[in-house]
Amino acid sequence: MKKLFPEQVFDILEVGKTGFIVVYRRPEIDDRVVVSYKSVSLENGVVSKRTRADYEFVKFGEKRKAINLQVDNFVTCNCVQLQNDRLFVVSSNGESKILDHEGDVEWQGKIRYKENGPSGIASFGNTLWASFADNNALIRFNLNTMREELRIGGSNDSSFSGPEGLWIDEEQGKLIVCNSEACNLLEVNMKTYTVCEKATFEEPVHKYLRIGTREFVVLDSGLYLL
Repeated sequence: MKKLFPEQVFDILEVGKTGFIVVYRRPEIDDRVVVSYKSVSLENGVVSKRTRADYEFVKFGEKRKAINLQVDNFVTCNCVQLQNDRLFVVSSNGESKILDHEGDVEWQGKIRYKENGPSGIASFGNTLWASFADNNALIRFNLNTMREELRIGGSNDSSFSGPEGLWIDEEQGKLIVCNSEACNLLEVNMKTYTVCEKATFEEPVHKYLRIGTREFVVLDSGLYLL
């Protein structure tokens, strides 16, 4: 593995299949958490300083200002693109909304399992997958009804241990799960629902991103290229 950022990384987002933008922690000022933004081009390796507006545009799109008002925290909230330029956004407490291309609320409700909000989400077709780190479970929701369709884990013998970030490999039909407390990546076959280990680490893994053939993970100690 190659370390790209030694700082604590809060979020990483793909930018147009040619790079990514990260939000990372800087030294605290008067006991306040301070964050900064940088983008990395995979075409030439250039690292550039970015602004909060740049990050919000990548995450929320052109209606970033309207959408920002719909969430409790623009960094910690989870957000995925849906069909027809819609967004699914969920705050850490499980308060969720589907927003149209204008940033208006199309649906709102709660995505929770045993009173806990999701730690990660990913969309696939007409479904939404959510991880619940506190309950060691993955749940698939139907985006038409917003009802639970399938649950994996959630028991004492669950394969998951603090599942967080999710990433979907559409070509292979696999869901990549950041199994933070077990310090590994898991692959879930979305047809058979079998679970296998993809990679292991010496510290918790929180997020995974693949751009082309390059794979990135966010660990406690920073951002790495696998």
